[in-house]
Amino acid sequence: MRLRSGFLGVLFVVALVLSTVVFAGFALHRSAITTQERQALESDAWTVATDIDTRLREKRSTVALWASNDAVADHGSTAQQRAVTTLRRQTAFEGASVVAANGTMTAFDAADASPEDRATLVGQDFGDRTYVQTALRGQSHISTPFEAESGNYVVILSAPIRTNGTVVGTLNAAFHLTATDFFERATASLTSGRSLRVATRADTTLYDQSREFDAPLTATATVESTGWRVTVAADRTPLERRLRQSTGLQVGSVLATLLVVASLGVWASRRTIEQIERLSDGLGELEAGEYDTSLDLGPATEWRRISDRFDALAATLDRRESQLSVFSRVFRHNLRNDMSVIMLSTERILSAEDTDEAVQSSAERIYSRAESFMATTEHARTIHDELLDGRPATPVPADVRTVIEDVAHSLRTRYPEATVEASVADAAVVDGGRRLPIVLTELGENAIAHNDQPPGTRHLAFDAWRADETVAIAVSDDGPGMPETERELLVGNLEETPTAHGSGLGLWLVKWLVDSLDGSIAVSTPDGEGTTVTVRVPVDGDEEG
Repeated sequence: MRLRSGFLGVLFVVALVLSTVVFAGFALHRSAITTQERQALESDAWTVATDIDTRLREKRSTVALWASNDAVADHGSTAQQRAVTTLRRQTAFEGASVVAANGTMTAFDAADASPEDRATLVGQDFGDRTYVQTALRGQSHISTPFEAESGNYVVILSAPIRTNGTVVGTLNAAFHLTATDFFERATASLTSGRSLRVATRADTTLYDQSREFDAPLTATATVESTGWRVTVAADRTPLERRLRQSTGLQVGSVLATLLVVASLGVWASRRTIEQIERLSDGLGELEAGEYDTSLDLGPATEWRRISDRFDALAATLDRRESQLSVFSRVFRHNLRNDMSVIMLSTERILSAEDTDEAVQSSAERIYSRAESFMATTEHARTIHDELLDGRPATPVPADVRTVIEDVAHSLRTRYPEATVEASVADAAVVDGGRRLPIVLTELGENAIAHNDQPPGTRHLAFDAWRADETVAIAVSDDGPGMPETERELLVGNLEETPTAHGSGLGLWLVKWLVDSLDGSIAVSTPDGEGTTVTVRVPVDGDEEG
């Protein structure tokens, strides 16, 4: 009975394994169904976002094309007004206007505007409008949607008007988002039964054709040119129906597997029960330590192979039992001696008179490692936010003098014992308003933290000057000099390996941020003392001078 129970146990394990495999296979199939549905939903969201983006770009191109009309550049003329009116009537725009380079509106036309409205608006100053400022800088612009008095959301597209290469004004065209079929056209590409919602970056709803689903599936995509979020939703009910069908097939397959295993078990038990009983008895003898046991299960090739392997296993166990006995005796002896040494050393530490100082030293080391870890996590967070969020970096113009003075002030506050100086020879603006302060702060903190001079004599200096189309910023210290590995890291000659790497993320962060600004780094040791790290970044492309 014990043998039969054991055999049934093996069959149970086999049935369980096979059932698990079948179950897992159908689980993967269910997962594939869900993934397929989610991918289809994401494809719809991407298609809608792409369609919206394409039509926005087409409208922007239309405005840019009309801005090249010579009549549009003739401020205050009848021809200019006629061109603006024609633009409005021949396109889908609800209104159009021209603003001169000084910010004054010189022409205006709208579908619902009276002559009095035109007379009122023409001559007013619109120079403070973002869409005007952007176009005057020579860039086409799509404005953030705003709600008009009618309740419609309006978008203004603007393009620079140039005469002989010089921007002399802006051509601006407005169209309604919610009072037109702009978004309805996008829904035409959606799979049946799905709904659409479009919102701005600030989560202002521009279009909402959502349906009430008990358990919706959603996917989101972004309109590249504006950052609007497109959310497509679908009812989960059809998906659940498919999953229930898959579950039914899953259960049926598991039952069929169990039936096949049971049939195989009945056949195998009738053909091999005697050999299995003899094998079980032989294994019991091996378990009891009788390694001189031999086994003969019959002439069949399979059983002969099992018998031979059983005999070989018995011989191997006999040999290894002897080896293990020797190893165990020697290992216990050595371990006991080693533990005695550890216990004796521990007693000496506990009985030492300077235990408190040792504990204090250990605490200082623990705190130093924790502080280093926190700095590493902060660097990792910055690397994500600035380099790895998938979003392209938005240029932020910054005055170099202000950046350096702010960084120097921050370092003086954090390290009051050190002398931090700042000198800016030439005024300059760079597109590094977010990243340049991080670079300079990291270099300054690294220089102060690794300076082996007494705290009260440590010196750090920031010097900046204009060099052609770049700004050079030198960070100089009077420390022991930067290690060769760190210097190679900054100048880009170090390839990270298990034996050649930086001491932390700080300098890697500096290197990556400067690279993102299209800049360069040089490291030198003037007069053989201290270190000077010189960062060069391009000036703002729109800066004059």
